[in-house]
Amino acid sequence: MATMTLGTLLDALRPDLVQLATGEAHLAVGGVELLDGGALEPVAPQCLLLALGLDLSSAEAVGQALRLAAGTAGALAVKCANGLPRDVMDRARAAGATVVAVNPDIPWSRLHGLVSTLLATQPTTGEPASGPGDLFSLANSVAAVCGGAVAIMDTNQTIVAYSNLPGQPIDETRRVGILSRQVPDHALPHHLTDELWHSDSVKLIRRDGYHPRLAVVIRAGDTALGSLWAAFPDEDAIGDCEAVLATAAKLAALHLLTIRRHLDADQESRDTALRTALQHPGHADRALPLPGSLLCLAATGHPDHRPDHRPDHRPDHRPDHRASLLRAVGLLELDARSLGHEPTISMVKDRLYVLLEAAPRGSVTVSTLAAHFHQRATRLLHTSLLVVRGEPVHDPAGLRQARDDLDRAIDHLRDTGARPGSYAARDLHAEIVQQRLFHAVRTDPALRTGSGRTITAHDHAHGTAYRATLLSYLRNFGDVRATGTELTLHENTVRKRIRRAQELFGLDLRNPTHRLLLELELGAMPPGHRDPDPAGR
Repeated sequence: MATMTLGTLLDALRPDLVQLATGEAHLAVGGVELLDGGALEPVAPQCLLLALGLDLSSAEAVGQALRLAAGTAGALAVKCANGLPRDVMDRARAAGATVVAVNPDIPWSRLHGLVSTLLATQPTTGEPASGPGDLFSLANSVAAVCGGAVAIMDTNQTIVAYSNLPGQPIDETRRVGILSRQVPDHALPHHLTDELWHSDSVKLIRRDGYHPRLAVVIRAGDTALGSLWAAFPDEDAIGDCEAVLATAAKLAALHLLTIRRHLDADQESRDTALRTALQHPGHADRALPLPGSLLCLAATGHPDHRPDHRPDHRPDHRPDHRASLLRAVGLLELDARSLGHEPTISMVKDRLYVLLEAAPRGSVTVSTLAAHFHQRATRLLHTSLLVVRGEPVHDPAGLRQARDDLDRAIDHLRDTGARPGSYAARDLHAEIVQQRLFHAVRTDPALRTGSGRTITAHDHAHGTAYRATLLSYLRNFGDVRATGTELTLHENTVRKRIRRAQELFGLDLRNPTHRLLLELELGAMPPGHRDPDPAGR
């Protein structure tokens, strides 16, 4: 088994990511394993144990993890923002355990991949590898049989294993990929082709100027876990190895499932923290990936759909809209990870909120990801979505305000019948401010003159449409022709309604202050029903 000292391993990683908190730097490390804090299982000796979900405030959980690390001559890696707590440090010394402090900002999956790669490049002692590192042995075995250079990627396009046999073919894509441990940007369009990811068979991928490759998606049932690639010097060198690659993909799935089973706990922890921050900002979790951008996704109807404004028929209350969002979650996770992001997702009141780190290394921009996902969801899921992205948020307290602004943007887009698409909150700033004003008028009786309620009540009682007519008239700055066009009414009908409304409700539409307050109050009032009064009462 390939080993290296813990000190050498930590020196190879960035000091702002991992540091020795207590214990022996000369400890031999031969593997890396994901340790579920809630269910400590037997592990191989001399491993770096990544303590997912370990509650440092729980003396019992910390004690079990420390004893496991000490008993297996391994090191325990824990996430802590401001250094290892003093009581944990004392317990570690008492147990004779070595502990590594990990920056909370680095995903466990990324750290696992980095450590696995470093260990795989060490000279071996001839012993068989064990644990998750077997993916490297699998890559070498496949390369030896097929004659190609093999690489295995997860759905985040992180290279989790690759073959390192002498004399293997290498081009710029493989060289840059191994050095960065990530699929290079220039290769992503070919790496993410629908032809490959929608197929269960081995595909030949050609690119001008690069070695040809055979590729197959690694699946567990219908779930994509990653992909396996074999590069050859030319197409003549590709033998009859499709069956070997297909079998290797099934074996790789077992390893990736083991990793994902543990990583899901970390994902669930972050998703729960986001849900808490969005609903109870006073209890926000500092472990969220910030600074980041919050996205809000809401289902809508047909692209030409204009929502029914009745309060009990808001679009986000329809069961089929919630189902559309749930179907979108899996595609969103795949697309985000494929393009370098690790999404944190929460469903609140039939809207989907996604927190994306502002600028993770090797990722596309948030705006590019949002537009890309919307196009894919429209094409593959046949669903119409509104996607609104917010400005960067720097602390958990800002997430609730960001959510409120995105909700208002979604409300505005629906109320105006906007087409499904990807929007930026900054481009809707004026509309968001308007929605804030409407909210203030709705919730504070002192900001209302009472005219709006009187007009709406009259419409309900008498089947009239004064509210809609006045609101359109005010929004069009008193332009009768524009109001008639918007409401599909004759100009004389508009004039008759406005004159009658002034008589009925005592309105002074010549006073600019009265006009402003009336427009805010009518806009904030829950709408009545569709215009049943073509006669113009």
